Amino acid sequence: MIHEHEWQQWQQQGAGYAATAAFLLLDVQTNLTMLATLQTTLDKIRENPADTEAYAISGNSYFVQLQPQQVLIEELYGDDDAEPVSISLDAFGEALGYWHDRITADSHSPES
Repeated sequence: MIHEHEWQQWQQQGAGYAATAAFLLLDVQTNLTMLATLQTTLDKIRENPADTEAYAISGNSYFVQLQPQQVLIEELYGDDDAEPVSISLDAFGEALGYWHDRITADSHSPES
């Protein structure tokens, strides 16, 4: 599990990590339904990768495809020649868990 103080370092591990964090921030935001759908799909792929089809979701900023071996993330703005980046299913799952904890904690804070 990623902790708040580790999030910045986690994002700096590579382009796939940075793109995952940006996707969560810009496209998922505080949408718990979208987050739950991603987690459920990820769990299905992990349980039975051979019989699970890829799942794609497109937000305003990123196109994300969960595949049996990895998650592909493609930026939808900026450089037209940018190549999709990838991240492991485990790392993507860590990010989903962190993001869920963060937005549910934020929704219970006195400032929200």
